[in-house]
Amino acid sequence: MASDRFSGLNIFLLVVAAASLMFGVYGFMEGSVGESGTPGNRVATTPLDGGFEGSGGEGSAPLANPGEANPRDTDRSNGDRPVDRQAPPPSHNADARLPDVEVISAPTDKGDAVIQGTVKDAAGRPVEGATVTARRSNLDMDPPRFQEDDLERYRADVSDFLTRTARETRSTSTDGKGAFRFSGLDATLAYNLSASSDTAGTGELSRVAAGDTVILLLGAQSQLRGRVIGADGKPITSFEVRAWRQNRQWEATSRNFESADGRFVLPAKPGVVQVEITAKGYSKTEPVDAEVGGDELLFTLEQAAVLSGVVTDKAGAPLPDVTVRLGSDDESNRRGWNQQSGVSARTDSKGRYRFDTLAPKETTLTASLGEMSETKTTALKQGENTLDFSMNVGGVLHIRLSDPEGKPLESDGVWFQMKGNRGWPRPEKLPSREPGLAEYAGLKEGEYTMTVTASGFPAIQQEITVKDGDNEIALQFSTGAMLVGAVTSNSGSKLTGLRALLRKEDDENRWGGWGTGRNARVSDDGTFKLGPAEPGSWLLEVYNGNNWNEPVYSQVVTLIEGENTQNAVVDAGATVIVKVVDEQGNSVSWASVQLQGVKKYNQNTDGSGVATISFVEVGSYTVIANSRGKASPSQFITLRAGDNAINIAVQQPNCCRLTHIYPDTQASRQGLQVNDLVIEYNGEVISSWGGLGQAIRRTKNTDDVVMLVERGGSMLTINLKGGTVGVEGTDGVR
Repeated sequence: MASDRFSGLNIFLLVVAAASLMFGVYGFMEGSVGESGTPGNRVATTPLDGGFEGSGGEGSAPLANPGEANPRDTDRSNGDRPVDRQAPPPSHNADARLPDVEVISAPTDKGDAVIQGTVKDAAGRPVEGATVTARRSNLDMDPPRFQEDDLERYRADVSDFLTRTARETRSTSTDGKGAFRFSGLDATLAYNLSASSDTAGTGELSRVAAGDTVILLLGAQSQLRGRVIGADGKPITSFEVRAWRQNRQWEATSRNFESADGRFVLPAKPGVVQVEITAKGYSKTEPVDAEVGGDELLFTLEQAAVLSGVVTDKAGAPLPDVTVRLGSDDESNRRGWNQQSGVSARTDSKGRYRFDTLAPKETTLTASLGEMSETKTTALKQGENTLDFSMNVGGVLHIRLSDPEGKPLESDGVWFQMKGNRGWPRPEKLPSREPGLAEYAGLKEGEYTMTVTASGFPAIQQEITVKDGDNEIALQFSTGAMLVGAVTSNSGSKLTGLRALLRKEDDENRWGGWGTGRNARVSDDGTFKLGPAEPGSWLLEVYNGNNWNEPVYSQVVTLIEGENTQNAVVDAGATVIVKVVDEQGNSVSWASVQLQGVKKYNQNTDGSGVATISFVEVGSYTVIANSRGKASPSQFITLRAGDNAINIAVQQPNCCRLTHIYPDTQASRQGLQVNDLVIEYNGEVISSWGGLGQAIRRTKNTDDVVMLVERGGSMLTINLKGGTVGVEGTDGVR
């Protein structure tokens, strides 16, 4: 059962209540929330630098009055859903409120740039008196992470966050012509704009460049009204409402309500939405169609089945931290609307669990601890139900760890692998009871390879045999050895994507060493650091990240306690450094670059538009690039050992490039080849891979079709039948 402790959600709701007083701090939600609530912070403002400069304007508007509720309150912990302000959020801690802060709007970004524009309603009419806010787009808006173990520090961090956010937010109002203007902006930055009007709705624009003139179009708002009652006709006072446009469940708006008469009002855009209601102790309703702005809807919820019980071991001792979930092991991966599989609870220190909202029907439940589980089926009825579990917990490991001096030592991690590489089981880690003792429960009987790590010491890998019941294991860590060095190319070329690995010569597992410090990335400057490892003989290997089958360097090294050095010189063949730009010469980040020739190589450009491909076999290649609907013409290159710098530009595609020909298809029988450029299909000009697909789908398999293809500068005519051709492709440029 859940302990009665202070909830992170409660704190977060308090943060949102305070943050909502600042217009635009979290952007716009769709419409107002309803009744005002008690603010958690006070916000004071002064006029902005430059004031309001729109036509007919008379100065900047302050932020919201601290005594009023913001119509765009949101709950960031649940997908930006609006938060009901009919009552303060519940709290288990009377001192949970945030301290009051006095905030003056004083943005740190300054300059001589201006953003101006007009706010219009859904009909295109200017909106007078709309509130407009501006905030630089690169402002870090992530709220502090909840710190349950240091509440006072968390409260201070939240107050700092709210203060800084309010200071960085500019606000003004539109004049009679719907115009607004922000001055004193940094010309190098972009800004997020938002606008709201009680009568016309809300709107927003992201990443507006300083100096731009924009139109902020507001979306009309209405209200979805309803009432929730039980089967006895009495109002249900605490419930959740979810609403979404038809067939767009992933965009659902969720909101919790506390309402004495069971009524709710949910702001939404006009139209038909689907609605479902959930309440603790009641079965969830099926989605119903509702007209936003229409008559009040009545939702009647049936009493749910409440299930509780105790999980014990075979000796009758209560088991904490057991997961009880709906469904069997076979059903655990099946999901669907209103299916209960996936719903779970965890037992408390007395082995107790509880479900408050289940459908009254025959239900299968599974209690699991690590790799062990127990499944039962019961017929649930409305109201209270009880189901206890008595389960075999398998092997319980008591692992006592000590340092080289015999003092208790805490582990960083413990991994188990079934003998014969047959899987990585995950037993349940039990709460610590004493220093240096790591305990795990729920392992099935069998033979395992156990790896244990502790900071600053070599990892221990040991073969163990686990039996049901208690298993005592004692491990003592030794003083370790570190290995540092640098990897360079014999031709002096740039190297990227390398990993260094220490492994025993008789260990054929090249993937070993993860999490132990014996497998590490080689830095961009070629340096690496491995360890700590046990002193002795090791095999140092360096791998190209694209090929784990064969190392590019291998050397036996003997390590002693402390730091050891071993440099590596590798034959990198050719290194290709491709700079990708667009038509204006701007760098294109995250573009896909392909080399096709003796072998095939692929790499993406980094944030500066550069893709570096090392260990390319010397020879002739065709290089092409694609990025977000743009492509490059093919470029023929001959690579030599060492660095090869290439510039390539992407542009709007004007054909389709074939990248794969499936065997025993029209394409293979008619001799189509990889890198052929499709220019026309069935008389239609083809300008992209998507365009070819659309043209093919418009034909029947009885149609006679002509495909025009360019290959090596020559034009070819390919005769086909309509329908499936048997190719894969991408956007291309002739």
